[in-house]
Amino acid sequence: MSFRNRLHRFFTSRGLTFWNVGWCALAIAANAYVQVFCRPVPWATITLIIAFTPVLLYSYIHDRLGRWRPLVHFLFGIAACICVYCLLFLAPTSSLHQLWALPVVIVAYPPIFLLIQIIFHVLTSSGSLKPFVAGTGLCIAFALGMAIWFNHSFERVNAALYDPSKASLVPRNYMTELMLGMHVKYHISFCAYDGWRPPLHDPSIVAAAWLNVPFHPDPQRELYHYGSICTTPIFFGGDRITVYKSVFPHKAIWQTCSCAIQHSNVYFRDAERGGNRHFEYAPRER
Repeated sequence: MSFRNRLHRFFTSRGLTFWNVGWCALAIAANAYVQVFCRPVPWATITLIIAFTPVLLYSYIHDRLGRWRPLVHFLFGIAACICVYCLLFLAPTSSLHQLWALPVVIVAYPPIFLLIQIIFHVLTSSGSLKPFVAGTGLCIAFALGMAIWFNHSFERVNAALYDPSKASLVPRNYMTELMLGMHVKYHISFCAYDGWRPPLHDPSIVAAAWLNVPFHPDPQRELYHYGSICTTPIFFGGDRITVYKSVFPHKAIWQTCSCAIQHSNVYFRDAERGGNRHFEYAPRER
């Protein structure tokens, strides 16, 4: 049997479902203990479940989809974008030698494995390309929309961060809450050496910050070179905690759940004393 036939047999076998579920369960368990991706916000969790359920189960249900096939392939487009997003987020640790050297980054493997499956199914299923492209197009449009919103809000938010008396000029909306919560409440970039991290992960602010890097010079970024993508930190600085509490007094900046078990005690001690932990991890010249 040729390699191509073996590959086709593997990707269409029902046993692949058990591989997918087991591998993802292992990655989720590892991530719960060691911080790589922090706790997804509710909308991101729902999106992950909806987009990846058909991917994980496809080898088991593909011959029973019927009229639901276009919807499944549309979700494949969203799932593929999420896989690419994960790989970009983990870019600093995604080289092969680092994957073998650092067992913790095994969470980088499921996105690769699942992305290969998605591409295989799209290429081997008739009528799948258009819904797949529609799914990827939706994700790209979402990312661009968040980036434009970020750029539109940047001047007021940045001015308030360095002069809290201007906090009243910051509009109260979804984007400004994310921007003020960066590095304290929302984790926006991965670095294997950054120690303590915020507990929440919202892809909206991550994608928006990535796409705005070329348009907003950041002196802090020049001090810390760690990968060409997902540089750390992005738009770091200012008195975020004070301004966040001023603009969003009824929202909690400290969460009741830490990012991961390994660093929970550190996070909860910070929450109790209301410390400006993010200042302690400001980058320094090395």
